[in-house]
Amino acid sequence: MLTLLPTPIGNLADITFRTLQVLAEADILMCEDIRVSKKLISLFKKNPIISEHFCGIFEKKEFISFHSHNEQEFLSNISKDFFNQCNIVFMSDAGMPCVSDPGMSLVAYAIKNKIPYDVLPGASAGISAYCSCGFDTEGFLFAGFLPHKQKDRRERILNLLQGSSRLDQRICVVMYESPHRILNTLEDIALLAPNALLFAIKEMTKIHQKYFIGSSAEVYAQIKGSNISGEWALVLLSDEKAERSLTCAQILQMDIPPKIKAKIVSKLQNEDVKSVYEKILSKGL
Repeated sequence: MLTLLPTPIGNLADITFRTLQVLAEADILMCEDIRVSKKLISLFKKNPIISEHFCGIFEKKEFISFHSHNEQEFLSNISKDFFNQCNIVFMSDAGMPCVSDPGMSLVAYAIKNKIPYDVLPGASAGISAYCSCGFDTEGFLFAGFLPHKQKDRRERILNLLQGSSRLDQRICVVMYESPHRILNTLEDIALLAPNALLFAIKEMTKIHQKYFIGSSAEVYAQIKGSNISGEWALVLLSDEKAERSLTCAQILQMDIPPKIKAKIVSKLQNEDVKSVYEKILSKGL
């Protein structure tokens, strides 16, 4: 049996009884970082309730490293019987496995090989940030961590804003960012969407949890002069709607001369007008 376990994102009291029970019964612990998982277990041991009622957690167990750099190699070399012989759990460093963390390849492997598995619910920074923002929306797009390079990051932000603006629903975008890049990301958002609403929260569930809210330009100005240490979650909401546009398929179905169709489609696809015109004629459009 394979079980993916959620871990606290900052406050140890957010661990669930189900997670503790499964952890106590586990034989093998697959970990994103073995050092982090062992430290978490050592902290559990200091809790009198956990140490008394879930003492199996502290029995000798096998630890296996499983992370984004070795997951494919590990799964290609392991037998599916490995998961059927004992109780195996996977723990990411913080929060829900598979959400901007390793684990999805494990689930896919289990499904493909008909291995019994379960994913326990638990703390998620993205969902907590969305619930804390107070924005009147009908849902959110989860973007995870943005690219490191400025050009790629700005392109991703624009794509997210344009994608959400094309939906009939009022949707916000949830993102994660590290303290090393938070100012760069906030600067990019303020430049590309200065009037968009932005909720930024750091050190979630911890003693020094702090949030900022306002326009993206305002939030950037506030955070620029503050302590930026800690992991960040951002919720971005823009009410600017994208201009409606036709697809090439829709244009080809329009009742207009083929030459006009060719000129429009060639512009959209960055192709030669003549070659597009010939394709249109050959297809009888």
